[in-house]
Amino acid sequence: MKLVKGAFVMFRKWLASLFFAALLVGALSVSNVQAATTVYWEGEKLVKGQIGKIEIVKPINLWKKANGTLQFVRVLKPKEHYRVYSYDGKQYGLGSNLYVTNMKGYVLYKTPPQEKLKLVNPEWYSIKKLSLGHVMSESSTVMVPGVEKSELEINSARGKQHVYKLEIKTGATNIGVETALSNEQVLGIEPVLQQANRANVDGHFVLGAVNGDYFKDNGSPTDLMVHNGEIIITNTTPVDERVIFGIDTNGKPLIGNPDVTMEMTINGTNSHIIHSINKRRDANHLVLYTPYFAASTQTNSLGTEVVLTNVQGKLNGNGIVTGTVKEVIVGVGNEPLLPGEIVLSGHGEASSYLQQAKVGDTVQISLQYDQPAWNGVKEALGGRYYLVKHGVVQSFAIAGVHPRTAIGIDQNGNIFTVVVDGRNPDYSNGVTLNELAKLMKDFGAVEAMTLDGGGSSTFVVRQKDGTLVVANKPSDGFARPVANALLVVYKGQATEVKQLVITPQDITVWAGGTYSLGLTAKGVTMLGTTVPLQQPLTWTSNAGMFLQDGSFVAAKRPIDGTITASSGNVSGTMNVHVVTDVDKLVVQPKEIYVRENSEQPLTVEAVYKGKKVIVNESAFSYTVSNGLGKVENGVFRASNKKGAGTLTIRLGSQTVTISITVGVPDTLLLDDFEKSSLSWFTSGANYTFANVLLTKEVVKNGKQALQIDYDFSGKTGVSGVYVVAQTSIPLKGHPTKIGMWVYGDAKGHWLRAQVKDNSGKRYWLDFSKSVDWTGWKYVTADIPANVEWPVALEMPIRYMEVNETNKNAGTIYIDDIQVIYN
Repeated sequence: MKLVKGAFVMFRKWLASLFFAALLVGALSVSNVQAATTVYWEGEKLVKGQIGKIEIVKPINLWKKANGTLQFVRVLKPKEHYRVYSYDGKQYGLGSNLYVTNMKGYVLYKTPPQEKLKLVNPEWYSIKKLSLGHVMSESSTVMVPGVEKSELEINSARGKQHVYKLEIKTGATNIGVETALSNEQVLGIEPVLQQANRANVDGHFVLGAVNGDYFKDNGSPTDLMVHNGEIIITNTTPVDERVIFGIDTNGKPLIGNPDVTMEMTINGTNSHIIHSINKRRDANHLVLYTPYFAASTQTNSLGTEVVLTNVQGKLNGNGIVTGTVKEVIVGVGNEPLLPGEIVLSGHGEASSYLQQAKVGDTVQISLQYDQPAWNGVKEALGGRYYLVKHGVVQSFAIAGVHPRTAIGIDQNGNIFTVVVDGRNPDYSNGVTLNELAKLMKDFGAVEAMTLDGGGSSTFVVRQKDGTLVVANKPSDGFARPVANALLVVYKGQATEVKQLVITPQDITVWAGGTYSLGLTAKGVTMLGTTVPLQQPLTWTSNAGMFLQDGSFVAAKRPIDGTITASSGNVSGTMNVHVVTDVDKLVVQPKEIYVRENSEQPLTVEAVYKGKKVIVNESAFSYTVSNGLGKVENGVFRASNKKGAGTLTIRLGSQTVTISITVGVPDTLLLDDFEKSSLSWFTSGANYTFANVLLTKEVVKNGKQALQIDYDFSGKTGVSGVYVVAQTSIPLKGHPTKIGMWVYGDAKGHWLRAQVKDNSGKRYWLDFSKSVDWTGWKYVTADIPANVEWPVALEMPIRYMEVNETNKNAGTIYIDDIQVIYN
């Protein structure tokens, strides 16, 4: 058929419009699961997740959201209509990250009757609605009696929100809430996960953790921190701008804004205020330092420092600490902080006061909280905003939508921590302070406060196998290091098996085969610790059957099922997928290059949905062309006939074909540096000059060779000039050596090559430890016998010098690089 140019262009546009329409319809249908009940509205099927539809009235842009930004797709035309799955007040979401802007007069939006929406989206009407939006999904797990973790997906006016919550019942047996300090030092930061892992020891199992206080550039927490009944650091923020979470001596949680006053006496007289604990020493201030601060006080020489030893008592509110003066140091500063000692450091007037102390004097330090309820508090750390105060939601004139971390106390005195992810529009947008306050109230808080947020927001939980992981998605893409953390711990042992954990947790097998799966199951307690099983294991499956010898016979038809391991009254499950087709086949080697009557083992991997399929070798079919051999038990066996052909491997609907060469020569040329020479470039280390170029001046065979100029003069360390292939050169078959002609310069340098095998491991091959000749010489280097084939040549030349007394300049030439098979 012949088309004129104009008609052809119109035909192409028509095809393009059909393509985009198909793209939209396909995207909308694939991304949503069909409801169990078929519901029609205005002649069209309603699908799960659909909230309405739009009709295009005037031409309007279709956008696709990627990495948080909208990218133009095409212009939608009048009378086109599409399903709608979300609306944020500005954009209609059409599924698959496609959006249309709500512009008056350009689109017409319609909503189905609620009774029809209930039929396709029943969960919307059967679960709770929070002030932030509808809860689209919620999963909760009791980790141990008294501690429950939850994850919620909320559809807010701003879009998706992912919320993580850990609820702790106050007074539950063996449950505690504790603080953790980055690297056990005030100065410095460390991710929450590392802080939790350090505290996670036998008999003291961390169940969950969140990030703690805001912190300064040097990593020190901003405000009060108490750990194990000892003040680690005192407040910085003014009283009306801070809020503190604490646990008193009876395990009762507190939220307030306490401060602590401190003073000291020398031999019971002449008292003086102590301004802070483990803070930077300011002018005329007296600061108390403990080993929690750092390795030393980090002070300058403009002051006096008194070292106390024989320290008795704990640094905490409503307490007394005494110590004996060990040393008085004037005008030095930066005194080491040693275990069991306290350093009092003063500047100006405070320095003069400390100079009264003498070795052997008794120093008494008294501490008192300004709010009696906080006296003797066991654990505490700071935050910033009081979200819910005495049952009343607080209001904030502070803009900003961010990830957030908060802690709350309910009317029964129970504690819960909350992390809201943000800055990720496709996953979770984040919330304002006002939204967070209302959310904490929704969750039952009568008292609630923020901890540090933004990229610091981190939610760590214990997994079934006992490992600790970051469960949320921090906005930086990784868990940001922070100053301190709040931990939930189980103080005790667990010996009762609560479940079985099977390894692996997910497999895919080819239908109808019999397999030795090598599955293992271990008994796991509620804390994820492993204990021996007291009763034998039995295995069952709804996707096949287990034989007496333990092998698994897969079902003959496709099924997504489970395998269950049982021991007594406990069990565990894993997923098993039985398939009758795959997505692709991957074969190694990618080319067969062998001698007559020789063998080449094959590795064929079947892949389905990105995962390796367990399949017996007998399930594959093999076709070898030109009578070059056959495949038996996964091994290609070459015939006595030389020639070239192909091997085709088939499984289900998928095939893969590789080339075969039977009859290998003694040598195979890799590069002769003539007109069709490969691309080479120069690399090296510790050289003054290095260059690689083709030359016609000094040649062994043909018209060109490779010239390598170098100058190692004046350089220390290992010097080298390297010839690097722009793309690695695959070595066909299994050669035993690499050979080449080398025109030496008698400078005594080390000549090597570099190859990389199939596992990614690199090997350095030696042609000569010392090029001590001039003129042309043929040299070879052995390829190690333990390489994993196939192997690629990355650097045919590494010309090196390790002797500092032999750093000089010169030129060598290379011709006819080849691999040797015999």
